[in-house]
Amino acid sequence: MVKLIDIHKQYQNVNVLDGIDMEFEEGMITAILGPSGCGKTTLLSITAGLIEPTRGEVIGMELKKSGFIFQEPRLLPWKTAIQNLEFVLPDSIDKADKKRICSDILDQVGLSGFEKHYPSQLSGGMSQRLAMARAFIVDSDILFMDEPFQFLDLKRREQMIELLKSLWVKRKPMVVIVTHDVHEALLLSDKIYILSDKPAKIIKEIRNPMPFGSRTVKNTEFYKLEQEIINNYLLR
Repeated sequence: MVKLIDIHKQYQNVNVLDGIDMEFEEGMITAILGPSGCGKTTLLSITAGLIEPTRGEVIGMELKKSGFIFQEPRLLPWKTAIQNLEFVLPDSIDKADKKRICSDILDQVGLSGFEKHYPSQLSGGMSQRLAMARAFIVDSDILFMDEPFQFLDLKRREQMIELLKSLWVKRKPMVVIVTHDVHEALLLSDKIYILSDKPAKIIKEIRNPMPFGSRTVKNTEFYKLEQEIINNYLLR
């Protein structure tokens, strides 16, 4: 388990995070949901150890291997699709095994046949699928996701959510995803923390009552929960 205890963050006297307490549990997907600009990415960066809080403590990240999926794919433009994957694998894996592992996950994300394509030759959705493959090919303990579907259209977003679920269920790493989209939070996460606008505080913690395999827009609970969150917490 990873715990955030009384996390505060200020930038030039602007209070961004105001006393955040959270718990991220093993084998669970946790969403941090809140309006744009409320400090979600800052909170993610503090949890990952990329920046320091002004006050507060992060417990449990010691010795954890982290993976990241960002808003943009951040692929290496001078490497092909398969080379982008091989690059993140340990040197202890021999060349033949690396190629097999990379080919397998490219097949899982629907990119078989594009192994030798460079990022500039891939569409935005294909690039994000490759970025997701790169994150899951590494045996991470915790995966941080910073609004990874923000720039995709609705159809591609739904496809990526289903792809993420299919990759996650194979090993079930701890996942922390920040989003301002209630749809994404409900389809993916076991637990949702809802943040206020700046200075961000937790206004609600919700356990998703829908079982993982039943998290679809066709579930009768889905729109009930969506409307409850929007009307009671995001529009107040």
